[in-house]
Amino acid sequence: MQGHLHLHFIVTGGALVSTSSTQRVSSPTGYSWNPADHKFLFPVKLLSNQFRNRFCFELSKLWADGKLNTNDGELDVQTMLTEALSKNWEVYIQAPLYGVEKLIEYLGRYIFRIAISNHRIVSVGKDTVTFKYFDNRDDGKEKSMDLPALEFIRRFLSHVLPDGFVRVRHFGLHHSSCRAKLQHARRVLGLPFELPNIPKLKFPDWFKQITGSDEDPRLCKFCGKGLMLPVREFGPVFGWRLKFHALLGLLISWKNVFA
Repeated sequence: MQGHLHLHFIVTGGALVSTSSTQRVSSPTGYSWNPADHKFLFPVKLLSNQFRNRFCFELSKLWADGKLNTNDGELDVQTMLTEALSKNWEVYIQAPLYGVEKLIEYLGRYIFRIAISNHRIVSVGKDTVTFKYFDNRDDGKEKSMDLPALEFIRRFLSHVLPDGFVRVRHFGLHHSSCRAKLQHARRVLGLPFELPNIPKLKFPDWFKQITGSDEDPRLCKFCGKGLMLPVREFGPVFGWRLKFHALLGLLISWKNVFA
């Protein structure tokens, strides 16, 4: 629930190489797979230095272009950059603890779920919100925290991405323009050439697979018999639709006044 901007990367442990441009033995596909020489694709220490230098370089460019908020000149950017470049930075790299499938499953939930699940909210008062969290500093024990309502809303909205921001980006073999190369990489690695079809689960099946519960999530919580079905989805309104809705609301208000 604290501010900690970060990125997750899933990086292939090698590269697809065209055999026509190398001295390698030609393969039927015209490609070969060049695996990483070590445990990871990049040397960790080298990547740490490269990341530090690149980060500071891009920050200095923002400063030079006048796009960096220096709090009306109170921030000494040059001193900050000099100090940052003089320190050793660390890039944390770790192999999947429980296999690639578990890692993908974890990141899938991490990316597409909301900031906090409903079951973690204990109570909502007039001015405070109480929710459960796991304290990693105390062996991951479950605890409760009380926050002022405005502070809870602020923390929640900090997880809402700006308009137009892309949450997931694909590069290299996983970019949409490299679908044919991805198929060649699969064949070189001994996998079927055709990309697998992703099964489309219905919501009850998906919910059961995620939670392990046999209870139908659409079941009405009040009568315990009826099923709640989606009727319409609401999303952001832009452009002429926004003006139309504003005009419609104004007409309805006049109608109520003169009724």
